[in-house]
Amino acid sequence: MNFEAGIKFIMFLIFFGVTNYLMMLRRYENDIKKKKYLQQKKISRLYPKGSFIFSN
Repeated sequence: MNFEAGIKFIMFLIFFGVTNYLMMLRRYENDIKKKKYLQQKKISRLYPKGSFIFSN
């Protein structure tokens, strides 16, 4: 009986760990997207509309 309960507990820990990892991964990806968007927004404020940057 205790062996079976131990196996169930280990399975629960694995399941909980995998779901927690996936949720953290999704949050990390969303944070990266937000940071990229904010960076582009900050850069776009440096240059007024209608101006072009020419590089040689």
